Amino acid sequence: MEEEIEIDLKTEDLDESSPDKKLDTGPKIITNFEILQIIFSRKTAPHAVALSIFLIVLGVLSQSSSQFLVDLILILGFGFSVGYLMTAVLMRFDFVRNFSIGAYRTILVVPLTLSSLVSLSIWYVFEFTEYGNQLKDLLSFGLVVIFVIWQFAQAWWMRVPFKELAISRMSKVVSRDQSSFGKLANVISPLFWSIIGFGIFSFLESQGTDFSSMFKITWFVIMAVLGSVTFYLLFRMNSKHWSDPMISVFSAYFAIGYWGFLAYHAGVMLYSRENQPSFVFDLIFMVITIMLVIYSLSAQALRSETRNEANGSKPRSSILNRHNVIFYAISFTAAYGASSFFLASIGTMFVDNIRSVGFISHLIVIISGILVLLLVNYTALVGRGLIDQGFVESIRTPKDN
Repeated sequence: MEEEIEIDLKTEDLDESSPDKKLDTGPKIITNFEILQIIFSRKTAPHAVALSIFLIVLGVLSQSSSQFLVDLILILGFGFSVGYLMTAVLMRFDFVRNFSIGAYRTILVVPLTLSSLVSLSIWYVFEFTEYGNQLKDLLSFGLVVIFVIWQFAQAWWMRVPFKELAISRMSKVVSRDQSSFGKLANVISPLFWSIIGFGIFSFLESQGTDFSSMFKITWFVIMAVLGSVTFYLLFRMNSKHWSDPMISVFSAYFAIGYWGFLAYHAGVMLYSRENQPSFVFDLIFMVITIMLVIYSLSAQALRSETRNEANGSKPRSSILNRHNVIFYAISFTAAYGASSFFLASIGTMFVDNIRSVGFISHLIVIISGILVLLLVNYTALVGRGLIDQGFVESIRTPKDN
């Protein structure tokens, strides 16, 4: 997947006689406005509206302590997600494809019909068969698993805006002088966001939220440990190549942005140990992640097809293409939304210790985020042709040691 969706980092060598020559940084970087155009285009807007209505309905249902409404979250959540997944699979057939991407009024007919049929089937098993309770437990456990797995996905997709920012800054570099900006930014970023976080905690305290002294101390300790471990691994990977002007700028801007995301999850993780987990607050990142998933999956499919057309090669049969990518994206994000609202529901009785789920999920995000940070720096080094080792090998045995 990385090969398909990454922006090409390879650049041409600078001409000795023209040091100010602009570098060719590969394909055009897609702007935030173009991302919104992809998500809310004429063909995807109805699906975005359907997803929004679906999430709003689940949000309303999660505010009740009624077990019936919790069951309804399970029914609608899996029904909507599986319905869109089935539509994505069926898009290989011309009849379904022409019907779903043809007239504006028929775009939603297939996915919503299948979603309704799946939801009714689940409801029937719940109410009229002896397997109702077993299916409820299975689906409930499935939503918990989906929620945990999506924490890694969240760390992965949240790299997109920060990476594009870093690439845009890197593309403007014309100097060939060595730079320590990247190394310095990776040292300061965790400290910077630690101070920002402490300021937010102080503000919340003035509004009535209580944060213990141990919480504040632990906050700085965790950020220091995470920052130190990450910097050590990055230093072993980048080593002397960190002074490369383009790598330095890329690594710096990505670290400055991405550490804000990691700091948020570190703060919520600590907060979840002392208070009820703030799953509702996580819905903000859920919406952002949904937009990034739709954009990134669309970019993956479109770039792959464009590359094949440019090379004159015969189109390959692939799971993702421009016709079904929106259905896969909606299916995946609907499942994540259902899992979030299920855990946030007042009437959820499936999980005995909800604090442990919150703590573990955010811990997964943080660990995954550090791995993503390392991977992004690694792909930049490979793209510049500075290392030719594998990812693990580049950390284990730095090239210049």
